[in-house]
Amino acid sequence: MQLLKSFFKQRETLLGIAAAVAFQLIFVIVWLTGYDGVYERTDQFTVGLINEDPIIGEEITGKLKDNYLFQIKEFEDLSSAKQELDERNISMVIHFPSKMAERLQANENVQIDYYINQSVPTLTKQMMETAADKLNQEINIQVGERIDAQLLSTIPQMIAAESANEEIVEQVAGQTVSIMQEYIQKFPVKENLIKTNDKDGFVYTMVPLLIVLASYIGAMLISQHLQLSEVKLKREYSRTALFIGRQIINILVAISISLLTVCLMYLFNIEIDYNFFALWGLQAVLMFSFLALSQVFVMLFGHIGMIFNIALTAIQLVSSGAIVPRELLSSFYQGISKVLPATYGVNSYFSLIYGGGNLVSDMKSLSMIIGILLLIAIAGQVVYHLWEKSQYASTGNQ
Repeated sequence: MQLLKSFFKQRETLLGIAAAVAFQLIFVIVWLTGYDGVYERTDQFTVGLINEDPIIGEEITGKLKDNYLFQIKEFEDLSSAKQELDERNISMVIHFPSKMAERLQANENVQIDYYINQSVPTLTKQMMETAADKLNQEINIQVGERIDAQLLSTIPQMIAAESANEEIVEQVAGQTVSIMQEYIQKFPVKENLIKTNDKDGFVYTMVPLLIVLASYIGAMLISQHLQLSEVKLKREYSRTALFIGRQIINILVAISISLLTVCLMYLFNIEIDYNFFALWGLQAVLMFSFLALSQVFVMLFGHIGMIFNIALTAIQLVSSGAIVPRELLSSFYQGISKVLPATYGVNSYFSLIYGGGNLVSDMKSLSMIIGILLLIAIAGQVVYHLWEKSQYASTGNQ
């Protein structure tokens, strides 16, 4: 019993228990609130349309705008739409070919192209493929109804011109329409699913989540232990020297651990569309951004700062788009994702693995985040230094 009391008198024991409780509370609250109502926000996806058919294509486009679950963006040409898709600004491109009605009536093959970018979260790909299949079924129904109406209106007139017997006209017209309907059903509008930036293997879909999670937790632990070391060294060195030394260590750690990450990816045959040094450079910048973020809270709040880092672990996993696409998240998580480095880390790894995206833009965003975080850390050090100085002055006056 005395041993247990001794354990619970130690601050580290209580901090460890508090951290475990915090993990439970934070992850449950963040994940349940972050993923609540995901399937109710499909209207935040944007689908691009290229319509070259002024009759059937125009009718389908009008119905999509009025009734469909997604936002619709029309394009003049396929190349500009595919570029937007490649940069992940839209989730799917639908291409309606020209003269659909004429070709169907002539019993020619007609297909609608559905372009889906694979350089996105798995849920986005699955939802777009399901939507393409459902949409193509609806198009076939609509096309069938349109052709049926045309047959019913024109065939009796054609037969009536050749016969004065109304009973024969109706009988022959009905038989002709039935035959034509059956024949047309054998030649529906085909669904042509085109997967851009495709790569086989489920493991690739997990890499962005794996890298972000491992990198941030590693950065969080490093920042915590560097803070413990700084507390022990603050009597020997100035606050400025300790801060500079800490950043040098962060840079060295980011470079070395990132090299290990890259080597592991090559060891497990994770194919990357960029060269070794591009991958190493990106991972080093990402790792340093995580170190810069996690150090701010432990530098400002000490051990309590780990609670903020635990919360950021959960928030970044939810908002980064590694698991669920950001379009399906609430406005709060969509907004906060823009200022957290995990978002741009996930985007970058989708670009590195699958292609597409804008790697330069993501690197710029990470660099800006690092700069802002370092400024916050410096400002915190200055404020803390001034506070210590004022406390020392007030103590000296007494």
